[in-house]
Amino acid sequence: MQGCNRSQKIAICTVGLPARGKTYISRKLNRYFNWLGYKSRVFINGNYRREICGTECNSLFFDPHNEEAQKARSDCAKMALQDLIQFLKNGGDVGILDGTNITKERRHQIENELKSSFNGIQTLWIESICNDSKVIQNNIRLTKINNPDYCNMNSEQATIDFLNRIKMYEQIYETITDDENLSYIKTMNVGADIIVHQVFGFLLSKIVSFIMNLHTYPRPIYLSRHGESQYNVDDRVGGDSDLSQLGEMYADKLADFFYQEFPTKEIKNDIIFLTSTMRRAVHTSDVVAQKLEIQPLQLKTLDEINVGICDGMTYTEIAQKFPNDFQERKINKLGYRYPRGESYLDLISRIEPVIFEIERSRQPVMIIAHQAILRCLYAYFHQNEIPEVPTLDIPLHCVIKLTPAAYFCDEKRVLINPQTGEISIKEEYVQEFVRSKSKQKSFIDL
Repeated sequence: MQGCNRSQKIAICTVGLPARGKTYISRKLNRYFNWLGYKSRVFINGNYRREICGTECNSLFFDPHNEEAQKARSDCAKMALQDLIQFLKNGGDVGILDGTNITKERRHQIENELKSSFNGIQTLWIESICNDSKVIQNNIRLTKINNPDYCNMNSEQATIDFLNRIKMYEQIYETITDDENLSYIKTMNVGADIIVHQVFGFLLSKIVSFIMNLHTYPRPIYLSRHGESQYNVDDRVGGDSDLSQLGEMYADKLADFFYQEFPTKEIKNDIIFLTSTMRRAVHTSDVVAQKLEIQPLQLKTLDEINVGICDGMTYTEIAQKFPNDFQERKINKLGYRYPRGESYLDLISRIEPVIFEIERSRQPVMIIAHQAILRCLYAYFHQNEIPEVPTLDIPLHCVIKLTPAAYFCDEKRVLINPQTGEISIKEEYVQEFVRSKSKQKSFIDL
């Protein structure tokens, strides 16, 4: 995000048969870019088609020999491309065109249209190939039969019709070849294998690394702050204080909670357990680790935000000694950087490798860290707007259990009373496309 050419526009276009994970990859990339601070948006051809042609389109609508339907779908795809171009012209950084784009002719048209609209635009093609029938069937079951196209069909009818739709596309499918002179990534079975061709540049290289870590295996991610520290009691920022008496009680109760969550030794041995190097987090993690008989990995990357010369001060003392800084932080908490310290934007850059590690993992992940760190991680999985990050609610003595799926993220908050061990649970269900839709004026902007 820092030191790269933000004036250069990037267009990402997907290629592949239906139910191959193209929309999954597009949404993941869009979330990643926005989390990094880029202005990114996905333009889904299917949404334009539903908006213009309606949702009563069975598999015959996708027959390549159906000239009327072919023209209608082509017009919808052109609308999506034009909206992407307009988005980039209006200040967007990354536009993602989510469609099948399975013919060389279609890809050639898109490439020429983008190059004629922008001088020096970077275009990356991502082809998702899947030959695992179980993965395809699972994708259809989880995401396709519940979409608006099949609101009037039962699951069996929807599955049969969608498989017939795939057969229609297979008749004209042309995989990307080197002679098309395109920058492309081919991913097989959602990250199992990957081919990279003529991909250059800072951000495009990051895309390669990101896609290499993607998979569709569900697994829980547990986020918890350390137990209450002495600095929490004194209302001081920064520092490396140890736990208070109440914080020690929470560490014990947290260990009991995770012991119940992971009842067998086999599951315990599969856990990826991450924590920071600061005493309050290490102390909390050690109690949990001893109970579960596992070893946490301490990462400097997960240390709390560096408050620089304000370390050890209360907010009242900061307001008195550095009134200008105190006021600037109130106005722009996201971009404010403590003198000789860090900002939330710095923090997002710092913990990016942790996001890659979590995305790569197929095992349960436990992270015991600090408020600012967990705000950044939480914002990534729930697709919060960047300005929201510094105000997200990550309370003490609470476990946040996230379970990411294809297009949504389940959340369960477990509030633990450190003194009594009493547990109260709050469940939420946040769908990414619902959140996005509420923030856009038009359905086709999703």
